[in-house]
Amino acid sequence: MSYLSRKMYSKKVDFNKQFIKFYSWQNNLSTTLKTFKKTMPSLENKSEDISKKTHPCLEHIQGDFKIIKSYGQKPVFKFKPLSLNMLAKVKHCLKTENLSNYCGDRSYYFIGPLAKIEHALVQYTLAKLIKKGFNLVSVPDILPDELIERCGMDTAGERNQVYTIDKNYYGNKWCLSGTSEMALAGSLMNKNLSKDKLPLKLCSVSRCYRAEVSSIAEEKGIFRVHQFTKVEMFGACLPEESENMALYFRNIQEDLLQPFNLHYRVLDMAKHELGTQAYRKYDIEAWMPGCNKYGEISSCSDCRNYQSERLGIQSDGILLHTVNGTACAVPRLIIALAETHQTADGSLTLPEELNDYVISQNLFKSGSTFPKFTPVKAHRYKM
Repeated sequence: MSYLSRKMYSKKVDFNKQFIKFYSWQNNLSTTLKTFKKTMPSLENKSEDISKKTHPCLEHIQGDFKIIKSYGQKPVFKFKPLSLNMLAKVKHCLKTENLSNYCGDRSYYFIGPLAKIEHALVQYTLAKLIKKGFNLVSVPDILPDELIERCGMDTAGERNQVYTIDKNYYGNKWCLSGTSEMALAGSLMNKNLSKDKLPLKLCSVSRCYRAEVSSIAEEKGIFRVHQFTKVEMFGACLPEESENMALYFRNIQEDLLQPFNLHYRVLDMAKHELGTQAYRKYDIEAWMPGCNKYGEISSCSDCRNYQSERLGIQSDGILLHTVNGTACAVPRLIIALAETHQTADGSLTLPEELNDYVISQNLFKSGSTFPKFTPVKAHRYKM
């Protein structure tokens, strides 16, 4: 046996202890779920078939959206702009194909420079939000299905986008979170928030899991993936403040984007484009020159009392309104940045605002030295 093998297997694994530990963890999840169900506000006297309530101005929107404003101009190149995965000095840092045996389709690896840019974007965003008075919260990725549903997202049926954890291993009714919004809302369940603490502003960095599919060629790569990193904003406020709070979140989104010199447009979304919980939703789409299209990079929603009524979030008997917004959806923002600021040699120039957050300079000076991915025989692990 080689030295490396002896080192790897020098410590014996007690599988009985590991199984007991796993079984205990499974029971803890079950206990937590039972406790959660008991503390969940009752909806017995409320209609489960809630009628859709939206802002009156949405009645006049024709099509899928109304363009509220546009910022900047589409960049002009002296060469044909390429998509992110075609940039000569960038594509070595991105792996999206032939990953079925590693992590499945619609997944990705950021290697070296792209991983550093992801880190820089998250740190840049958090620094800005914390200065604006947001409280940073670290949230769980595994949530009870009822919490997700009460926040406005279906967990059952053929068309839902939620990953449900195998009940044979983890017990019933646990799901992977699609956004930290739901965990942040859950952290306020049955809370009576003092008015002098309002509006409450929270932010979080998390992995987001979504069982999305798409056959559109432009949405291949990292535009629509099954898991990604996102910085989220979440707010709770008095009823008369939620409309302004949604606008405040939208302004923050623009403040974060404008230093990047991207061309984008702000959209007021039509009724049929809103989720169950949204009273009004704004999307921001950035121009992606290599894809030759606009792509959504953030959104914010005024949910009014939809979530607070189902989670018991109130202040002295008044149901609060909740607002959420994307501060930074990393993969899509990287697409917009790379394609907008690409150079003729297939590299990219980072906006100055990110320089203080990038671990090293001259990111794309040379190709990646990361080992090549080796195809392996398809298999599935069973317990």
